[in-house]
Amino acid sequence: MLALRVLFLLAGAILGVFYPFLSAILADRGFEPAEIGLTAALASLAFMFAVPVWGHLGDVVIGRVAALRAGVVGSTAALLGLLLGAPPIIVVGLIVAYSAFESSIAPLADALAVNALARSGRSYGRIRLLTSLGFAVVSILAGALYNVTGFWPAPLLVLGCAIVIVVALRWVPDVARFQPAMAPDAAQKSVVARRGGSFMLVLRTQPRLRGTLLGLGLVHVGILAGFTFLALRLLELGGQPSDVALSAGLSALAEVPAMALIPRIVRRTGTRALLAGGMILYAAVLVSWALLADPSLIVATRLLSGVAFAAITIGAVMTIAALLPPELQATGQGLYQTVGFGAAAVFANALGGVVFGLGGAMPLFLGSAVLALAGAAVVWRVVTSAAPGASGSAAPLAAR
Repeated sequence: MLALRVLFLLAGAILGVFYPFLSAILADRGFEPAEIGLTAALASLAFMFAVPVWGHLGDVVIGRVAALRAGVVGSTAALLGLLLGAPPIIVVGLIVAYSAFESSIAPLADALAVNALARSGRSYGRIRLLTSLGFAVVSILAGALYNVTGFWPAPLLVLGCAIVIVVALRWVPDVARFQPAMAPDAAQKSVVARRGGSFMLVLRTQPRLRGTLLGLGLVHVGILAGFTFLALRLLELGGQPSDVALSAGLSALAEVPAMALIPRIVRRTGTRALLAGGMILYAAVLVSWALLADPSLIVATRLLSGVAFAAITIGAVMTIAALLPPELQATGQGLYQTVGFGAAAVFANALGGVVFGLGGAMPLFLGSAVLALAGAAVVWRVVTSAAPGASGSAAPLAAR
């Protein structure tokens, strides 16, 4: 499992050197808040449409390891284009391309992990915390570097992480690809072959997944609004790139002990309470971002947002692992990414850029808090307390 641990550690690092600084990088290139929001929304749209493709490629066509390798290489190539000093329209195109390829990393890595750890579903949290650790350490160090150099080294740091990931994937285990013959009836075979592939198959065969995704989408509007606009809020209040990095890094560091403790919590409460509790806590943090005007206090609240994000992320992955069979995990985890970091991000970034530009932080983050509470209510209704994901992945579709 060493290669899997390296994969998750570097999956956090490759995001940590770039993603927390995206809005600051665009602002440094002369983008206005509304333009930053539009760029992020276009990138999120690309993310949303690309994730199901990666899931189908991984589960059905070329395998999860090969698909992940292609995504890492493509996203790195797009960011290297930023070194060329391109005009704004090309920068937007490169960010959109980066997002389309980067969308492969989390769902395919999660699929590889839950399948490799199928006999012990709770072990996923201990693997996933490595991503948070890598993200936290690297983003803080990168922020200190960017204070001195500016943001130009970011693509080169991404390249270094990508090389190690591609090498480590050589030893990451995978299960067999899904074959249409595994579907239990002719109608489902037709869905896989012609109408939406594995993406539509999992939605048709697991009704509870749709409600779960709705609740996750609502809370992720607030999460993604924070990812994009909290950095601008900190800079607006007089913060530096290192403050942006510390904000992201503290949140990710808080995820590490939270993820280590989550298996014990799930044994006592089940996944439903874990998800709903994480969403309620994140709503409270969003309210604090609307009201606080001191960068240091805002950064301090990131400890709580990290705990909340850990609960939401682990709860979501474990729930999907329990609902779907191993052969469809890349598709299922991809659907979570599509809704949570695609559709929700389009809404958060497109509308959020306008709201932040016109009214500032208060209406943006208060509105996001309301949506997070709505997500908690939906999850409490549709996720059964008896689906904690403790036993690993679900049975094959043919056995349902």
